Amino acid sequence: MNILKKALVACGILIVSTIQGFAAETHTMSTEFTIQVPDYLQIRPLTSPVLTAYVHNRFGNLYAPLTTTFRVTTNATQTKTLYLQANVNTDGGYEPAMFEQGGQVYIAFASLKKIPTSSALSNCKMGSSPKDSPGIVAYPVTSVYGAEHKYIRGKNKYEVYVDKGITDVTVNVGTNVLQSSFAGNDPRGFYQAVLSLTEADL
Repeated sequence: MNILKKALVACGILIVSTIQGFAAETHTMSTEFTIQVPDYLQIRPLTSPVLTAYVHNRFGNLYAPLTTTFRVTTNATQTKTLYLQANVNTDGGYEPAMFEQGGQVYIAFASLKKIPTSSALSNCKMGSSPKDSPGIVAYPVTSVYGAEHKYIRGKNKYEVYVDKGITDVTVNVGTNVLQSSFAGNDPRGFYQAVLSLTEADL
């Protein structure tokens, strides 16, 4: 019996050794998948694109200020420069509506009922008499916050600087009308300005 036991143990050791030998010869193959993530920039409004306020007195002031927020998402490693600008529709087409007077930035609003002339918009920007800018009224930009920014007079727009991640840029327009822009010859009805934040320096 001892001889048989020894033979079985030896046979078992031989089988285990053989299995280990097969395991050691197993090969592994791998394949690398590579993708490249491009520069990413998304700008979207967090508030309604159409915001309405009403003039509450004969002086042209608004019942409430206008506010909008843009959410900017980017993976850029360097600071991105964006442009905050306003436009209105005149008989000359789609024109810049942001301007500065006396150190204050304003946004001009144009009548939707009776499209104003391009010269009326120019007169308003220059501070001419209200009678010279029918169909155009202007209100101050009281604040821009959420990102570093500066107003560029030669371009009539703000440069806004955003870094990697998510940035909310909020713009507030005040209630006090630019006095030289409001007069009895302004047609009644809705006035509009379109505010945009864009990567393109148009």
